[in-house]
Amino acid sequence: ILQGGMVFRKYKPVTQWGKQDTRIFKAILNARNARKMAVLTVPDAVKALGVKIHDPTEQGFFDSESMQRIEREHTSFNHTDVTSHPLYSDTPCRLFEGAEPMSDGVDQACVISKAVLRTEFPEEIMQYALDEIGYDKVRDAILHGERFDPTLEKLPRRFDPVLFWVKHPRVHGTPVIKRGNIILDNLFRHIILTAIRKENLKATQIKLNRDEPFSATLHSAPYFTQSPLVIRGQPHLTTLSTSLSKRWANEEEVKKTMSESIPSIAPLSPLIDFGSDHIYNKESVVARPDEDLSLHSLAWTREQSQKYPWTTEQNAANAILYTLGAAMSEAVKRGEKSLAEFPAVSRGIQLVNGRVDLVAVQVNTLDLSDKEEKKNIVWLQKGLRLYKPKPYFEQLSDVEELNMDTVNKLSALILS
Repeated sequence: ILQGGMVFRKYKPVTQWGKQDTRIFKAILNARNARKMAVLTVPDAVKALGVKIHDPTEQGFFDSESMQRIEREHTSFNHTDVTSHPLYSDTPCRLFEGAEPMSDGVDQACVISKAVLRTEFPEEIMQYALDEIGYDKVRDAILHGERFDPTLEKLPRRFDPVLFWVKHPRVHGTPVIKRGNIILDNLFRHIILTAIRKENLKATQIKLNRDEPFSATLHSAPYFTQSPLVIRGQPHLTTLSTSLSKRWANEEEVKKTMSESIPSIAPLSPLIDFGSDHIYNKESVVARPDEDLSLHSLAWTREQSQKYPWTTEQNAANAILYTLGAAMSEAVKRGEKSLAEFPAVSRGIQLVNGRVDLVAVQVNTLDLSDKEEKKNIVWLQKGLRLYKPKPYFEQLSDVEELNMDTVNKLSALILS
């Protein structure tokens, strides 16, 4: 106790709602309800106009004709029927939007796409890798998104899995997806401009679109005969090429897939994580549909959930299915007969928490049933460390653990 008789408190007591607050609040509420409302008086000027006045205090006001007319015409009361949507279909689809993780990871994605897995890129593809992109350029490309972007948006509230009851303050900054998209944008620009300078690529050969909607639809046995498979999303970068993509596996390697087996995920159903919807595009939706271009690659960023983060396998499966959608849309556009000579090849780049998933899918057949012995091929490099990020609520001042080998593989994938 201090000299003045005042008790010394080390910590400020937490204010909370108590009995006294409830009593005071009730007294205030009763006093407010006791006040009489002023009687509705219509001004003489309004009476002179002959306008009909509706008194809301009258009994039956809400049953009047004027209120019923408002409910009929106002958009808030107008509940449109789903069947009136221009994209509505009576047949529901099997929908994949990247919202739910694949329960069995990469194996489940291979079963859906009827594909055999390759964990290493071919040597012919790795010859396209660029060594001219320096360490400083890649570091600056990352710092542009992580540190120097001036965006100030309210970020999600931090969740601590250990101290889960703590309510952390909200912080403002650049959202995780926007940071990753800036990094991908910068890396794509460095790779394409370096290839043009080295004359490995023509300036008019690559067309780049940002934030374009994407949707691919496929009908095939055994899973998608009655309900089609729909893969849709909005990748940050959609790369289109004026020429057809080179095949990654020659005819001999494609024939070898006939004797290879696809991993079984029994007793799980491959469709366990797919959604269902009646509103979808029956045809593929790709950027620049009126131009004679082939879909080269997709690139996007995923933000991990704080409470339920995906595993490396689930992230890789997500990348495989999106890349499969790109390759399938290109294969449907060309037709089944042309796939024997010119199989459809598409690439996918997914950035998650400083790690990159690199995927290439070669579609050799659109028939996913067992009648066709030929299988599709997936090349996957999963969870490659690009750099070590900090949590979204902290500021990254310098790039740590930057892996230039990942940049070389990324350049080989883009330029192949």
